[in-house]
Amino acid sequence: MTAITIRPLVEVQPLPTIDTTRLFMLSDEVWSPIDKFMANTNAINVILAGATANGDPTPELCSIVVLGYLSAVETYFRTLLSRLAHIDDLTTEALGQKQLLFSVAMKRPRESLAEALYEDSFASVKELKARLAEIGMKQLPGEIEAALGTYESICHVRHCCVHRFGYLGNKNAHDLGMSKHHHLIGGIFSPSSDDLANIADALQVFVKTCNNHVFRFVTDRTVTAQEDPSHEFEWSWRWFWEYRKDKKRFKTYYDLFALVRGHPSSVSLKEAYSHFKDVNAAKVAAMAARRATAMQPGE
Repeated sequence: MTAITIRPLVEVQPLPTIDTTRLFMLSDEVWSPIDKFMANTNAINVILAGATANGDPTPELCSIVVLGYLSAVETYFRTLLSRLAHIDDLTTEALGQKQLLFSVAMKRPRESLAEALYEDSFASVKELKARLAEIGMKQLPGEIEAALGTYESICHVRHCCVHRFGYLGNKNAHDLGMSKHHHLIGGIFSPSSDDLANIADALQVFVKTCNNHVFRFVTDRTVTAQEDPSHEFEWSWRWFWEYRKDKKRFKTYYDLFALVRGHPSSVSLKEAYSHFKDVNAAKVAAMAARRATAMQPGE
């Protein structure tokens, strides 16, 4: 009896071998998180500009671009918080319970561990707030709170691009506002070039705002923390409030948060220190007065 050959409904080629060790390239480049964020965003903009030189972007390209923009944001936060733990005792204490892979930590220099060790997501306002709360920012400044709604909307758009190939689902329509989006359920993400530019600009404003406030938060809290005996570690240094003496210590914070390669770039190290000193002057004077009072002999 002759065997019957049945052709498959869809022709299938042999499965190619994927060697994942060939897919990544190590880099010793160490930029500040905000510098790297701007560079990553600009790289996506260059790709977008090249692909749309003769027309509007396709829905598929739009989805990829938004994924890239949000990936740059998440990388910024992971890098910032990971490196902050290396220079700031209070962040180290706060993140002390996070599990890290020892095998990875032993093989990579600490400056490049951010992506490897900090795996938490930042792709929603809830997750972002949780990560910032972990380092002590439980009450966010008004500027950040005001921008969270826009960030959340972009995150919902990203969800459509990641999980539905750009199509708007019922849940995301609900999250974005069902009254305004119910008729768009099943529609594909098709922004104009101007819409994508607005998304990129909004994310840059959001990240820069967060960068400024986290910098202010972590530097300002070192002032009062030096007077707080409740920490589980021994505080080994103190601000002298003289630029020459404080420069090296303050520079570790400045280098982590400063925008050097972008335009306009951050203020100089000396100017940033002067502002830090000025905004904490009243606090320092009050602490000095309390110490002086405490040292006076009792009546």
